[in-house]
Amino acid sequence: MTYLRRFVRFLYDFLVGDAWELFAGPLLALGLAWAALRAGVDPGIAGGLLVLAVIAIAGVHIAVALRSST
Repeated sequence: MTYLRRFVRFLYDFLVGDAWELFAGPLLALGLAWAALRAGVDPGIAGGLLVLAVIAIAGVHIAVALRSST
């Protein structure tokens, strides 16, 4: 059991690390793109929105990190 607990802690630290929003944001964007596809949105538009959402999430994270470092 301790091995499993250590492995889960490693995965959390590896995937999430210090920036949980960079882990959760793209997952949320994927969920929204999936929901858009299920609603009948064109796949090209849903893919483009997914790319824009991930870029926006990364941009906001970088802006916040730069602002807090000064």
